Amino acid sequence: MSDSDTETLEDKEPECLHESHDHDWLPMLSKKESLTLAPHPYCDKCGLVRNVGPDRPRKVGFYMEVLSRIEKHLKKEHDKGGKYKLTETHKRLMVKKIQDEEVFFDLYGVMSSTQEEKFIDIIKDVRPDIEENVIEYYLDY
Repeated sequence: MSDSDTETLEDKEPECLHESHDHDWLPMLSKKESLTLAPHPYCDKCGLVRNVGPDRPRKVGFYMEVLSRIEKHLKKEHDKGGKYKLTETHKRLMVKKIQDEEVFFDLYGVMSSTQEEKFIDIIKDVRPDIEENVIEYYLDY
């Protein structure tokens, strides 16, 4: 991935800039489980509630790093005579699909579990031969 790809990934703006001055007491969420109540800010413009729990979203750079780790893993497997390595075409397709998904850029109301599900779907869509547990391992790495 070139430097210009990274710059466009980081510079993508969400549709709403989310200005918040008020808070509502709502349950914190962790992988779809409710935890204790906490004050959550919400956007005065679109009404989206910000996730303040332990399942906070990550920036797109985190997922690009995970993709690089998966690429290194597949190269090692390929060198051992195993799976095919990740080609530049595969990687570009995955990056393009990530760029098209708002869950990686609008971090206000998204949960990391939602981002991870979408990331796994994108990788499996381009390379269905990569096991989901391998992708999950590098997400948790």
